[in-house]
Amino acid sequence: METIIVEIVKGIGSILLQPALYVSILITILAGFSRTKWERKSFRVRIHSPWQELKGFFGLGIIFGLAISIVMGFVGFSLTIGWIAIFNVVLIVLLLIGLFRMASTAYTIGITSLVFYAVYYFDWSLAPFENRMLPIRDLYIDNFMIALVFVLALLLAVEAFLIQFSGASKASPMLRKSGRGKLIGAFRLRRLWLLPLLCFVPGHGFAALFDWWPIFQIGNQTFSVMILPIVIGFQQQIQSQLPAEATHKIAVRVTSLSILIALLGIVSIVIPVVSLLAFVVAIGGRLWVSYHHRNEEQSAAFKFTPQKDGIMVLGAREDTPASRMEILAGEVIMEVNGKVVLNREDLYEALNENRAYCKLKVRDNQGEPRIVQTALYEEDSFELGLFMVE
Repeated sequence: METIIVEIVKGIGSILLQPALYVSILITILAGFSRTKWERKSFRVRIHSPWQELKGFFGLGIIFGLAISIVMGFVGFSLTIGWIAIFNVVLIVLLLIGLFRMASTAYTIGITSLVFYAVYYFDWSLAPFENRMLPIRDLYIDNFMIALVFVLALLLAVEAFLIQFSGASKASPMLRKSGRGKLIGAFRLRRLWLLPLLCFVPGHGFAALFDWWPIFQIGNQTFSVMILPIVIGFQQQIQSQLPAEATHKIAVRVTSLSILIALLGIVSIVIPVVSLLAFVVAIGGRLWVSYHHRNEEQSAAFKFTPQKDGIMVLGAREDTPASRMEILAGEVIMEVNGKVVLNREDLYEALNENRAYCKLKVRDNQGEPRIVQTALYEEDSFELGLFMVE
């Protein structure tokens, strides 16, 4: 038992040998600095740290990765080196082509599994990524594919959870022009989460390539241990609804897709070929979810537009008077210190009436008026820290 634990600890370092991890980190960092660039372009100020995306990358997903690793270990699920090698290539290609948008597990796991089945069916060589103790021709391919379907269903459920509870977190506003040249507000949501999965690989695995690779024996079977960097991506532009509303709708659809894939997995136990259909449905279903959202956004009326009776708010910077008053995106400021405001100039004039105190009348996202107020301090922003659409 002690030997197994030592080898598992050594196997954790295997994640550093997979290029998909480095590509994911690089794209995440570039996305953060790209975001700050268009934040400054829209509002002349940085809204969130350029490292925000990287912090999210190493965030909540790691907990889910640990939980799923325990489940996979408990049921005795293992991956082959060939599948892992194909996965790295597929993930890198999808990240380079579609960035965060194409990093859904429906695409990465689905495409990888279909390609792997084609390798098995046509007996293509994957040298040097071949198992020495378990050649691909000796693999129980039907059982392997069925197990992958259930893993995909589980990962899609996790993806839905992350989209629901983290997809709209610290959403960054932006200003853009509509097709008619009208200035409107929008939100671009981009997230990438890392789920490191502890995998058992039958055979000598990478030990055939690297002498130092950790291996151990369970019964008559030899296993290698490695960490697989599952990466889940999410990217959408929101302009007709609040970010939290949009992510909720998308999460519900992804959850429905995960349930459908799980049902197809159950059917595939009786009819193994259905496992292939499950991967196709996962890919097509996730494409439909993205297309359906995009179509809804394009056909719906813009939400964040200039208002006739006030100033539309896109958000507030942290640690500012606006954030203390909890002014939210989509709300409309109608009065400042008792004076009606219709634009930025009106806001400045009203604030000058009393530089020690601010009282606002706001119309919230339910269309109801409310009063918010706060004291003003010398270090506070003159604009209250608001991001506005005028």
